[in-house]
Amino acid sequence: MDSVNGASHSSESQSTASATQAQAQATPSISEEREEEIRAELAQNPQAVAALDQLVADRNFGQLSEEQKVESLNSFMSAPNAATATYLQGAAEVSLNPQATPSSLTPDAGTLTLDGVTYGIQNGNLLDAEGRTVGTIRNDGTVQLANEAAARSVYDNIGTRVQLTEQIGAQTRTLVDLHAADPRGRLADPNLNQEVANRVTAVIEQARREGMNMRVDTAYRTFAEQDTLYAQGRTAPGNRVTNARAGQSWHNYGVAVDLVFNDANGRPSWAETNNWDRYGEIAVAQGLEWGGNWQGFTDRPHVEYHPGFDAGDARNMMQSHRQGGLEAVWDRMGIGQVP
Repeated sequence: MDSVNGASHSSESQSTASATQAQAQATPSISEEREEEIRAELAQNPQAVAALDQLVADRNFGQLSEEQKVESLNSFMSAPNAATATYLQGAAEVSLNPQATPSSLTPDAGTLTLDGVTYGIQNGNLLDAEGRTVGTIRNDGTVQLANEAAARSVYDNIGTRVQLTEQIGAQTRTLVDLHAADPRGRLADPNLNQEVANRVTAVIEQARREGMNMRVDTAYRTFAEQDTLYAQGRTAPGNRVTNARAGQSWHNYGVAVDLVFNDANGRPSWAETNNWDRYGEIAVAQGLEWGGNWQGFTDRPHVEYHPGFDAGDARNMMQSHRQGGLEAVWDRMGIGQVP
């Protein structure tokens, strides 16, 4: 009887231990939870998700402690792209072996145009037009010029042109490739509301950090320009691109901007394969209305900001515009320019 009870007790203990082990295996670690949060946030940016895959699959990353993994994942989110992932792989190697000097910390080659000056990149060094080393650049986007005390980031200025590449065997891999986002200075137009310009700039900055090569297409548009655009596909050649006549578009009041993507040569691209939905998420997070969410006629490049008014209320601003111009319209919305 005792031996039977003992065997039964032993079997129950083994079963309990197995269940506990299974439960432990099923419970995600803190780094796994953080990874899943990031995946959910970046779901509409497949390139950023691929960069995350690259990081978490790295052997050195896998050997970090849970706290170190979470720290690395948080650092990745500062600029979730392939260049950052590559840098963090090198940082993980250094954390495991402080004597290591991984090449992945810096780009092998590329180009950087900063404040109108173009530099070549060679093994993390910035070279001027004469081939002299005048600074350094890392794959996390940190730039240190020899004549400047403070470092800066390539993502802090939407006018920066940057391309970072790595040599992997006989192949060259582009980690990040961003062109100047507002080459025609549309966001600096005084006819564009400053609050709108600031929010759109924030959208572009976030998109660039995620490796999305975006640019301003149109911003403020006069009434005459609006009527010319409306005529296209109706009384003038071309395809219909708007249903708004003069005074019926928020572009006419300086509170709307169209953003598109750059192609590999820095030319505007409206390709279906671009990350339009992720762009829309970023825009909405900045409090902008995104045309991609409209029912019927969708306008994915378009964002607008008109607090207190609906998308179709633009036509109701014509009287205010006649009486006091753009400032009267902005004051009506509570977004007048600060003196």
